[in-house]
Amino acid sequence: MATSGGAASAEDRIGAYRVVRVIHAGVTSVVAEVVDDATHRRYAVKQLAGPLCGDASERRKFAVEARLGLELRHPNLIRVHEFVDDREQPYFVMEYFPAPNLKLPLARPTVYPMPKEHLHKIIRQAAAGLACMHDKGWIHRDVKPENILADRAGDVRVIDYTIAMRPRSGLSRLFGGKIPRQGTGTYMAPEQIRCESPAPAADVYSFGATCYELACGRPPFRANSQQELLNKHMREKPLPLTSRDDQVTPEFNEAVLRMLRKAPEERFPDLHAFLATFRNIRIYRNDPDPRADNRDGSSL
Repeated sequence: MATSGGAASAEDRIGAYRVVRVIHAGVTSVVAEVVDDATHRRYAVKQLAGPLCGDASERRKFAVEARLGLELRHPNLIRVHEFVDDREQPYFVMEYFPAPNLKLPLARPTVYPMPKEHLHKIIRQAAAGLACMHDKGWIHRDVKPENILADRAGDVRVIDYTIAMRPRSGLSRLFGGKIPRQGTGTYMAPEQIRCESPAPAADVYSFGATCYELACGRPPFRANSQQELLNKHMREKPLPLTSRDDQVTPEFNEAVLRMLRKAPEERFPDLHAFLATFRNIRIYRNDPDPRADNRDGSSL
């Protein structure tokens, strides 16, 4: 299959699916838009990168991601329909959700304007999807704008379960080895930086950093090096959102800063608790009352 963006040739196929275009070509995998010619339905296929197919560890991690996608069923989580453990190159088939990720409005606002009129709905739906993951015993571990797709109506899919893990307990907590430091530095919780056992609280922190950036256009911390950035997550308090944008409400500012507290026990106990608060508050001072329209399928 082609490994760069743009249209693929008519001969490019993954199993029974015809490749329309490559959506993303990364180091570990390739994601493509495909068509099932028998039904004319479009899907997205994620395929393990060719050089890694002989690596048993990479194949196991890829299979875990695929099976997690098969297990999770929530309207705001990207759904996996099929996993094919092909000997040459394994892949799994997902729903095709044609929408940009939320980093694009932040990186290129003139091309992809931030959908502020739908931002309340977007945050509700993303939180609901992540809360479902936590309820099923999984931690996403890479919550960030790039991993949230939002269409023009503000409907959301949380994507990419590549480094998702279950919390460790019992003997695995004692003898399971060191947790790898994985994630994206801009959004990582202090305990994730310290390589502690995964817990929902780390996703709460990362979601707080994501909400902060979505609301004011920049993340809570910036730095000249990765180590400086991680140190800021560990030690510095973020500036209030209200100092970044005076249109942000004090209530939303307080909710986001609570998610960004250093100690996990000082954050919201879970994303259900965040949603219970957030459903009743505005993000910006001129937003409509959110209690008038919470009928978007993000209820839990």
